[in-house]
Amino acid sequence: MLVNISHDWANIVRDRRLDLGLTQTDLAQRIGRARQWVVRFESGHAGSASVDSLMAVLNALDLYATVDIAEEDVDPDPMFMDVVDPWETPKAQP
Repeated sequence: MLVNISHDWANIVRDRRLDLGLTQTDLAQRIGRARQWVVRFESGHAGSASVDSLMAVLNALDLYATVDIAEEDVDPDPMFMDVVDPWETPKAQP
């Protein structure tokens, strides 16, 4: 899934957390943060999260992200990443 804005991160994290049967409290404990931090993240405030916090969330949910280098005419926004579910069947590359 391609991530363009912080709300994309929020949706990915919430959906994955629910798929794993975790509560917000469970996720907060796994990443060493307060439940309120998870609530804010899942409410679309992911853009204020540090890279370390984002990586902790991805690790806790068994997800990983790949970062593509932006082309010259594209805004090199650090939130422009592709999140990959390791259990998803890979799609054919063109």
